[in-house]
Amino acid sequence: MQHILQISDTHLGREPGPIRPGYPDSDRQLARVLEALRRNEARPDLLWLTGDLAEDPDPAAYTRLLAMLDEHVKGWPLAGLAGNHDDWTLLHRAFTGAGHALDGHRLLGDWLLVGINSAVAGQAYGRIEPAELSRLDQVLTAHPDHWGMVAVHHPVVPVGSAWMDRIGLTNPDDLFAILDHHPRVRACLFGHIHQDFRAERQGVELLGCPSTCVQFAPGSEQFALDTEHAGYRVLALHADGRIDTRVERLSGEFPEARA
Repeated sequence: MQHILQISDTHLGREPGPIRPGYPDSDRQLARVLEALRRNEARPDLLWLTGDLAEDPDPAAYTRLLAMLDEHVKGWPLAGLAGNHDDWTLLHRAFTGAGHALDGHRLLGDWLLVGINSAVAGQAYGRIEPAELSRLDQVLTAHPDHWGMVAVHHPVVPVGSAWMDRIGLTNPDDLFAILDHHPRVRACLFGHIHQDFRAERQGVELLGCPSTCVQFAPGSEQFALDTEHAGYRVLALHADGRIDTRVERLSGEFPEARA
């Protein structure tokens, strides 16, 4: 069995502290989540960071992110994705320079994990470019005997929040056309929505993750924050293709939002 942890939307600013009025300190929130991971979860086969790792794509934010990961979960296998707030080139340089993967794929036991870039420079919505779709198809084709899990930053289906659904993935049918040709793909993970989400499409689990920073209210017509605590997703990948998953939330006093 493979043990995967997902965190998403860390939104670290150029400097430590709240990134917007009404938000908690994103550095402190991430530290609390990483402390909970180290305290409550076994060392994973992969810790997957699924995008919007910085609020503003500044090298200092990525340097601080890597330092926090090294402080709290040193030695854990890591992989990342870029989100709409990230600069792919800066993030790629930071991650690969530290020995971590951005996008790419890896084999873990009976499973193949593939990270796909959906970020569009300067836009909140996402799109998977033809080259990425081709790479996904090629990797899945090359490993027909492995179960598959794909991760992308943007949600691949509507999540029921009107404002968020306008800035999701704009070409999900292109993605599903590939997944439908590879029946051993069992799950697609994503971030962006800052909330727990779970759906299913033709045997593929569609799983959204809370943010480590601040949460968005489910089912909202307009942008709205939620009072849920920050959280992360835990996945157990079994050799027969089954997936057990749960979302864990931080406990204790709700962090004070700062102006």
